[in-house]
Amino acid sequence: MMNTGLESYAVGCARRARVVVVVAHRLAAWATSGGLFTAALGAVWLLAGSSGIAQDTVAAQVEAAVERAASETYELRYRFTAGESIGWTVRHLSTTETTMQGQTQTTRSRTISTKVWDVQEVDAAGNMTFVHRVADIDMWQKISERPEVRYNSRTDGNPPPEFAQVAKSIDTPLATVTIAPTGKVLRRTGTGPQVTLGLGEICVPLPAGPVRVGQQWQTSQDVHVRRPDGMRQRVKTRVVYSLAAVKSGVATIAVKTEVLTPVHDPRVQAQLVQQLTDGTIRFDLDAGRVLSREVDWDETVVGFNGPDSLMKYLARFTEELQSTPVTAQTPGPAQR
Repeated sequence: MMNTGLESYAVGCARRARVVVVVAHRLAAWATSGGLFTAALGAVWLLAGSSGIAQDTVAAQVEAAVERAASETYELRYRFTAGESIGWTVRHLSTTETTMQGQTQTTRSRTISTKVWDVQEVDAAGNMTFVHRVADIDMWQKISERPEVRYNSRTDGNPPPEFAQVAKSIDTPLATVTIAPTGKVLRRTGTGPQVTLGLGEICVPLPAGPVRVGQQWQTSQDVHVRRPDGMRQRVKTRVVYSLAAVKSGVATIAVKTEVLTPVHDPRVQAQLVQQLTDGTIRFDLDAGRVLSREVDWDETVVGFNGPDSLMKYLARFTEELQSTPVTAQTPGPAQR
């Protein structure tokens, strides 16, 4: 009969061994998504040493798990249902500080709105047609020592002159858009305002085929700026997307803008700051829609209007999918 103390020790080793194997698999997945294989393997080795398991065995377990995780692919596709209305809470905060000839002016703004897509049709190929509208908006602006300006479409009757044009577009169809499952825009009608903020088309573009964690895809975008001589200039940029991680059916996508056209004139650089995005997107693989977006700007341009001038731009854009269904609007003509 086995000695009681030896038996307890053996049972304990067996339990720790199982824990090490489980941890090995979990750390391997984490290491693959973050590129930290060495750190993960070191952590498992420490556990293995205290559990009486050969490090070679643990290393093989981790490497096998990493190989499986690295080879796994994911297909990102939009999936809407005709008749549903999808809403996102959108927040945009910004501070612009300009200094010229020793005088500084600071402009702060905050916009909170509800973006809604009323899905009208989904065809046999999976192409989706929806009406884009802004259901409500809450705006605030403050320029240095001037009085602040506010407008809330839910509570205010008459908007101030600064926000009058925006108020006219609230809860009216801005555009009717048809997209492919990859987010490519196939058709768009309506002339409602389209502010890109360097975020590209109305939909986040998805890769053409399945991708692994770490893979990239990109889109091209031309930005038109005004040169000092008054002529318009086209600046080529590209938005690079990378599948950073996948966890519990949610894909995390990193996004960053790269300027391809050499730009050395600070007067032109100042016009590009809002297009230089750097952020993160969370996409629900099963539901087929964006859960959230977060993009930050932190840019400084020296000499944008003379040698002693300075511009600082600090902003954040966030978008969160609303958990409760949005009331659908009766379809109407897009704003023209």
